[in-house]
Amino acid sequence: MKAILLHAPVGLVEMNESGEIVDINLMGGKLLSALASENLKPGTNFYPCLSALDPEIVTRIRDFAEPSGLIMLNQQYSFLNVGVAGGQKHFQLTVYKIFSDCLVVSAEDRTEKMQEEQALKQAQQDKAVAQGKFEIASEVIHDIGNAVVGFNSYLTRINRMLEQYSQGNLQKVTMFLKQQNGPISAAIGAPKADALIEMMEAISKSLGDSHDELRRSVNEQLHLTTHIQDILNIQRQYISGHESQERKPVNLKDIISDCRSMVFANMENKGINLSLSIPPERIVIKGDRTKLMQVLLNILKNSIEAIDTDASVKTISIEVSGSEDSVQLVVSDSGKGFDEQTAKHLFDRGYTTKSTGTGLGLYNCKAIIESHGGTISMESNGAGMGSKTTISFNKQPQSDFNKDE
Repeated sequence: MKAILLHAPVGLVEMNESGEIVDINLMGGKLLSALASENLKPGTNFYPCLSALDPEIVTRIRDFAEPSGLIMLNQQYSFLNVGVAGGQKHFQLTVYKIFSDCLVVSAEDRTEKMQEEQALKQAQQDKAVAQGKFEIASEVIHDIGNAVVGFNSYLTRINRMLEQYSQGNLQKVTMFLKQQNGPISAAIGAPKADALIEMMEAISKSLGDSHDELRRSVNEQLHLTTHIQDILNIQRQYISGHESQERKPVNLKDIISDCRSMVFANMENKGINLSLSIPPERIVIKGDRTKLMQVLLNILKNSIEAIDTDASVKTISIEVSGSEDSVQLVVSDSGKGFDEQTAKHLFDRGYTTKSTGTGLGLYNCKAIIESHGGTISMESNGAGMGSKTTISFNKQPQSDFNKDE
């Protein structure tokens, strides 16, 4: 029995009413030693140790007048153990009076349990915050979508009116005046007749040029609103994906197309040329669509930022190739590139070469790709030589994609 108590998973301390330790097991010494100024062993006074934790404990023991009974049960206590990784220690304390001069103190280590509960609570809070953000984002996207639809409808009406406008009538009037130049000259004089015809020709040309310019502007605005609607649709899918986080067969070509739409404006503003080399057939992999988009968007964003505005060559290429059971996605750019030393740390948590970077982008990308059973690597021939990112996936059977549809 004594051996069982000695090796029990909870700390046990037997002491008398004056606080002198009669016996203490291994876990008791290990758990409570950080509170004591000396080694806890038979003959040591235990009250200073309890007072260091909470003076109220000793007061309750001394004020307990019954000959036996429970003094406290499963009271939660914490203390900072400076010499231990993590620092904070948590445990439950129970004190029971066996008889007049015999008390037993039980201490159960709750540190790991408390850390798990705190981690779970933090995860729930983070999830609630993220959910709130996505709900707000969903509402904002909905409102923007409504505004874009309204704006698009007005542009469509203007475009229809422009199509109905006919410059031919004004040109016919000008032609008629030219044909009747003789009678008109006789009536108002040749100089005035010629001036009238020239004025009508100028008005016709000016209106025609304005009409063409207006049509070009309207068509550009229609193109932009269509692009905005495409991005909004992608963002809606992104929000839906975060809500479900479901792994299912997805077409890699669709992910590339959506990401291309989302970075189109940035690339166009910097004058970057994007080239694609993608097989015509579907490329099916199994995964979380939104997380895979997050990876590709991060890589494309890095490539765009790596290309200087005044660079003579501005290119980004996306190439997809593979075999029966695997597929490779390669993103190459003509950007700044990096040296061999930088390459060793690109996927390290917290490592960044940007003044405003967090060092989490590529680290998270690697975690996402590896969670999909894939691999990701980056290489460069040196500073100023561009870079190449290679991602490998396991390919899913085409039948899986058909089932999902």
